[in-house]
Amino acid sequence: MHQEIKQARSRFIAMAVTYFLGVFNDNFFKQAVLLLAVAAGLSELQGRATEWFSLPFILFSAWGGWLADRFSKKRVVIGVKFLELAAMLIGAYGILTLDWTCVLAMVFLMGLQSTLFGPALNGSIPELYPPEYVTTANSILKLVTTVAILLGMALAGFALDLQLMQTAIPFGRLVVAGAVVLIAFLGALAAFGVYSRPATGGKVPFPWTGPLKSIRDLIDMRRDPLLLLAVICDCFFYFVSLLAVMVINTLGLQQLEMSKSATSLLSVSLMIGVCFGAFAAAKLTDDKRWTHVLVPGAIGMGVCMAAVGLAVQIMYSVPFFLLLLLLVGAGSFGGLFLIPVTSFIQVRPAADSKGRIIAAANFLAFSGMWCSGRIFSIMDALLLPAVSMQFLGLVSVCIGLVLVFLLRSMGKTIN
Repeated sequence: MHQEIKQARSRFIAMAVTYFLGVFNDNFFKQAVLLLAVAAGLSELQGRATEWFSLPFILFSAWGGWLADRFSKKRVVIGVKFLELAAMLIGAYGILTLDWTCVLAMVFLMGLQSTLFGPALNGSIPELYPPEYVTTANSILKLVTTVAILLGMALAGFALDLQLMQTAIPFGRLVVAGAVVLIAFLGALAAFGVYSRPATGGKVPFPWTGPLKSIRDLIDMRRDPLLLLAVICDCFFYFVSLLAVMVINTLGLQQLEMSKSATSLLSVSLMIGVCFGAFAAAKLTDDKRWTHVLVPGAIGMGVCMAAVGLAVQIMYSVPFFLLLLLLVGAGSFGGLFLIPVTSFIQVRPAADSKGRIIAAANFLAFSGMWCSGRIFSIMDALLLPAVSMQFLGLVSVCIGLVLVFLLRSMGKTIN
């Protein structure tokens, strides 16, 4: 038994390293691009980049689920990591030349590799651990990935602000371009250590209809209302959190006139909070008892986001520490909301359909994220960032109140 636990731990470490490098690279590059765009007066590019990143999930999620069920998940992960390396080469060129077409093409490829990567890697977690440990494993993995997001978003601003020497292309952009290619290469090497069992999906037909297949899978989830609720909550979290990050960038750079580094730290504080929330979720929930944290998670997240916008509006000079504290609070409630939902989506489906269900969940989540890109473009044109933060807070609180009635109608306790 001790040997089995030791093997599972080493396999999990390989998985975590692979995930860490990929998530770091995605967020490092994406935050660098968003900061460059806002600094160049192209804040609307944030919405377009979000749309292009989300589009592959809408079009190809069913394909990612099929690959994860049909083939060894390790083979899928390795292949996808080499796709990431190709994408980062294109992205590096775009960063160096400020060719926004290249940048958006690379963002699309990032979305494609994540579409194929997610079902394979997330579906591997229940293969490593029994159901009762999956929430804990997800909490640890969420901590790892959140640290990757934190470092990626924080270091993007600092890297762009670097001026160690005079170069034809600003030195900070050279650093970003070189870093993303190197990290993608290291991630491809780490993928060879990922463990997965032989494929369990048999000879399932290839889902040529793509999004239509994902929609059918979501409709089929009506037979399992609790699973459908988890998938919808997952979608809501990514919708509102992505909008929040884009609003925070414009809030820091434009309304508060902060540096790129300080603006990145605002987003970092949100992710730090998610770490705290992940730890709390591991203690307060398991695969059988988790709905009781949804309402406080949604309402707490909303109150903290609204407080950020209100503080900026009513205070002549809002303390930076106060903004960080409120965003940590929003992230903490968000992590408490997200982790049990993610774990339930992984544990609930049968072994031969985990990839398909996770892919359908990704389809819905990134449909919401695509919508967030569109909505941000409208909000950015009509509202001050502080007002947008208050609006997002109000939406989150309203969702929490809807969940009160929904959970009662489903016969679930909410306290």
